[in-house]
Amino acid sequence: MFAIDFGARSIKVAKLNKIGNNYELDNYGITLSPEKSIANGEILNPIAVADSLSKLLKEINLRDNRAIIAVTGQKVIVREIVLPLMEEKELMAGVIWEAPKYVPYNIEESIIDAKKIEEFEDKEGNKMMRILLVAVPKSVVQPYVEVLKKVKVIPKIVDIVSSAHIRAFESYFSEVKEEDSLTDLILSIGASGTILTLVEKGNLKFTRDILMGGNDINEAIAKSLNLSFKEAEKIKREAEIKSKSEEESENESKKMVAKILEQIAKEVRKSLSYYKTQNQKVKYNKIILCGGSANINGITEFLSEELDLPAELGDPLRGIIMDERVFSREDIENFKKNKASLATVIGLAKRER
Repeated sequence: MFAIDFGARSIKVAKLNKIGNNYELDNYGITLSPEKSIANGEILNPIAVADSLSKLLKEINLRDNRAIIAVTGQKVIVREIVLPLMEEKELMAGVIWEAPKYVPYNIEESIIDAKKIEEFEDKEGNKMMRILLVAVPKSVVQPYVEVLKKVKVIPKIVDIVSSAHIRAFESYFSEVKEEDSLTDLILSIGASGTILTLVEKGNLKFTRDILMGGNDINEAIAKSLNLSFKEAEKIKREAEIKSKSEEESENESKKMVAKILEQIAKEVRKSLSYYKTQNQKVKYNKIILCGGSANINGITEFLSEELDLPAELGDPLRGIIMDERVFSREDIENFKKNKASLATVIGLAKRER
């Protein structure tokens, strides 16, 4: 599948071919997003984004005209709802009927989708089903469609970023018995925001967009040290933050990095507490980190201590074949070097239909 990830910092494209149970990389490319053109999951300047994407596709000679894309942001509503068991053909009608209870904007001006997660019986013996409801305003999706139209690409599927992350890290989730309830966290710290995804038995259970990310760290460093945004970005990447149990650093830039990460961790804790009140038996298992800012030195140890959970840097390229007859060693190394920021595009490209 040919996938495009429109990130605030960079636009990523990838095409995977499925071979048996594995995937082989067919093509990929990365380019910086035009300044202030994409933020918090919304495309603000479709013309500039289309121009950058068009140049990238020509540069890597990728000619597929059907792509899968993903949306995210605070306007994207993802809820697990419960409905009486019904036939597949009746599902969407039931979902549309229930949607106004969960969607805070006009249903007629939204794109609504739903997926059956499981069937079960309630205490009275009634047959029920859990449904994942997804809703997004058409006004959010339209700029994406406009960009694709300008580069002569048809949007085959519009997915959500959290679902892409689950596919990207499917090999990381614990094998659990039916009665167990282990929940894994995927934490994607991007440029303009952070996406928290809770996964249980391979299913999306909860997602939240936190409006803090790598750019906030850069701005804090730039303001504190009177530097440009670009200079602050370089310092952020070279900084090595310490956990609270280690010796406090006097380095101002490290303090700024830690300060923003502490704020992100605070918001994550709020979400975990909220989810636990709704699901008393939940047991959090581990954190899988991704996103461009997941490369900050010491971040796994720092967040592990902040959230009191083991954390590791996720590798979305695990199990993906990269043929050295097709890609140069330099291309492969460059692809691997950017792995932290490739979770969305790889997860999208893994979707089969």
